[in-house]
Amino acid sequence: MTGSYASIFKAVLIAMQHLGETTEIAIIGGGICGLTTALALEQRGLSPTVYEAASEYRPVGAGILLQTNALLVFDRLGIADQIQSTGVPLDNGRILSTSGRTLQQFDLDGGERAHFDYGYVAIHRGDLQRLLLDELDSRAKTGKACAEIEDTDPPTARFEDGTRIHPDILVGADGINSTVRDVITPDIELQTLDATVYRATATCELPEQHRTRGVEVWGKGTYTGGAPIDSDRFYWFATAPSPSPFETATTGRQSITEQLREYYSSFPEPVPTVINSFAPDEDLITTGLMDVPPLDQWSRGSVVLAGDAAHGMLPFAGQGAAQAIEDALALAAALSRYSDYTTALETYERKRKHRADRIRSESHWLGKFATIQSDLACRARNHAVDLLPDSIFRRFRHRRTTGTSLPVTKEEAALR
Repeated sequence: MTGSYASIFKAVLIAMQHLGETTEIAIIGGGICGLTTALALEQRGLSPTVYEAASEYRPVGAGILLQTNALLVFDRLGIADQIQSTGVPLDNGRILSTSGRTLQQFDLDGGERAHFDYGYVAIHRGDLQRLLLDELDSRAKTGKACAEIEDTDPPTARFEDGTRIHPDILVGADGINSTVRDVITPDIELQTLDATVYRATATCELPEQHRTRGVEVWGKGTYTGGAPIDSDRFYWFATAPSPSPFETATTGRQSITEQLREYYSSFPEPVPTVINSFAPDEDLITTGLMDVPPLDQWSRGSVVLAGDAAHGMLPFAGQGAAQAIEDALALAAALSRYSDYTTALETYERKRKHRADRIRSESHWLGKFATIQSDLACRARNHAVDLLPDSIFRRFRHRRTTGTSLPVTKEEAALR
């Protein structure tokens, strides 16, 4: 009898830990990945704490395109409809040449939305962040920049204000320049693409045909476009070779914004209208382009990576946020299913690493393809894209969506 009671008591303790009663989870980084991870964990009975480096949450940044796989994850979290009503569901997308010729067009209503109930949604990053914060039961701790991970088993994190935490599990969702990653795979050097990217959000009156349409324009050495994120706001981006020809402005010469307006004035709409609508320079977000090389592992001890910290990728496939969001649900599902942390983190990595690394590689290849600087190669690229059947693009997008990392539900498990 004594052995039986001991077994029962042990089982109860494991169940308590499994339900999150004794598990302290810290999430370093309160961006889209960190907040989505926290929400997914809370919905599974766990009580994570988010530590964000910024002193406060503000509606900073530009737009973000959430592809269908991201919406499928948010549907599992019960907030997909809120995201759709906050952002702009796109009914189609187009790839154009600089002359305005349509190289490819994507029917998102008849394709993704008809098959999966969700298509693509363009939304301001700050709006998505606020929606996630409002859904959380707990408040993120701001002003907590992580300085160092001092140990991994059990984890110890030191913040720049001198405080330390000792959680059972520590999630590094602290972006492409992750501090947490240093303790798992030290000496990783980010890979750079020889290009600069400009982003801005413009308030403007769009022609009717552009109010629910995403657009990309493929030119020589530049890739530009964007999507509406509200009834009167448009998220715009453009790449330029590095060093950028628009960075040469000096006193008494044109501002960068004025140079951009002049350069893109002959591009197809809505690009000129959008660029003419944002304020000079201060509205511009200018960054280099870089990604994270494939990592040997995503975890060490009880410290694990998610999102850009694990697989930061170039933006050309539009999948950076979506892959981070997939990570969030997969990690929460593994941690809520397995009481043994090692098994949970190994399961999460096994389910996510191959897909995320493959899409990261696709994004890198697309980046080189989209920023070709040779006239001849640019014409050949656009001609090839123009000749490809629509069905190839549809199949590619369909496969990407069907491969979404969605944990098996109880109902699905019962049918197996």
